[in-house]
Amino acid sequence: MTLHQLSSTEFGTVAPHSVLVAVDLSRTSLRAVDYAAGLARRSGVCVVGVYVRHHNSLLLSSPGFSAYAQVAESDLAREAGGYLAESAERLGTEHAFAVLDGSPVSAIRKLARDLQVSALVVGASEHWSHRCFGSLAVRLARTAPCPVIIVP
Repeated sequence: MTLHQLSSTEFGTVAPHSVLVAVDLSRTSLRAVDYAAGLARRSGVCVVGVYVRHHNSLLLSSPGFSAYAQVAESDLAREAGGYLAESAERLGTEHAFAVLDGSPVSAIRKLARDLQVSALVVGASEHWSHRCFGSLAVRLARTAPCPVIIVP
C-alpha cells in the first residue's frame, strides 16, 4: 500500500485508518514498531512507519561531513524501513514507510494529520536530558491530532 493510497480518503467518509509509528532504531522505537504492527493486525489496518531526518545546519556546513551524514542517514532509514517490513510481514499486516526531512515533531504531526491515522505509536526516550527538557514523545502527546501510545 502506498502513502498516496492511504491519504486519498475523502473527509467525511468512513474508511479504515492506519497506525503510524515513528522509527529511529533506538531500542524503544523498535519495540514501538512491534507494538504498532500488532495493533494494526488486531485492528485490521495498515501500519505506517516514518523516519525523520533532522539535519543540524552547523554540522552540515562542512562538505565532507555533509556527504557522510547523508549516506549514514540513508542507511539508517533503509534499516528502519526493513525492520518495519519484517515485523509487519511476520504478522501478515499491510505496511508502508516514509522518510521525511525536518523537525521530527512537526513532520510526524503533519503526516499523522494528512493520513488521518487512528493512533500514533512512539518509543519513550531513554536519554537523561529529556527528563528536564521534554522528549519527542511528550511533545507529540501534547500536540498530535490523534491518540499517542508511548512504548517504554
